[in-house]
Amino acid sequence: MEKKFFGIKKEMLSRPKPTVWVTRSLPAADRSSKNWSYAGFNPLTFPLLEISKPSEEPNLPLKKGILVFTSGNGVRAFSEKTTERDWSVVTVGKETQRLARKFGFEYPLTANGDSRDVANLILNNFSKDNNIYHCGGNNLQGSIVKDLLQKGYNAERLVYYNSTPVKVKPSINVNEIDYLILYSPLAARTLVKYQFNLLGVTVISISKATKDALGTLKGVRHKVSREPNEMAIIDLVKNLEVMND
Repeated sequence: MEKKFFGIKKEMLSRPKPTVWVTRSLPAADRSSKNWSYAGFNPLTFPLLEISKPSEEPNLPLKKGILVFTSGNGVRAFSEKTTERDWSVVTVGKETQRLARKFGFEYPLTANGDSRDVANLILNNFSKDNNIYHCGGNNLQGSIVKDLLQKGYNAERLVYYNSTPVKVKPSINVNEIDYLILYSPLAARTLVKYQFNLLGVTVISISKATKDALGTLKGVRHKVSREPNEMAIIDLVKNLEVMND
């Protein structure tokens, strides 16, 4: 039987490691780099976005409320504001769920999907007596709060961090890049803004919304992850490597 290492054929291990541009903001980019290295790739971290605190932070939600996190940045920003962990928590995916557990939230539920799945999970598991708080950044994607309000829930959006494009064009040599990973629509729009020549580079988007934000780039192969999480992205790139062999 043909041997494989992390999904890559054994004979491919003698070739130079494919280079991956990790574009997500710090500190999440550090964990992503470890994931890519562990999977047999050469990651280069040059964020397209940066995270900062808003000038005015919201008050803490009511304890009987449900916290919704759709990004790791949201979990971190909220957890830095308070040491209290008495809320019920719903997360968009397994990575966000893992991070919520790491920061001390017990039994966080995960929709393991997108914003629509989050809304459906809440509709199916929580009554309208619960206040819903979508805790995130200034560029929240999806319509969780809107969808829940239409169903008669008390829901609101709370901004605990700002995500903005980096002010200086990343000094990465794109000629060294095999794959470019986009983790959000805002990152995609930032990439377009800086007008990199990505001829021959394969771009991987975490979602269709991210792909749509990038649009069509001449000479660029563009793929979308089957699920909106990094493990699915890594699996996609490993499969592309096998197909290219």
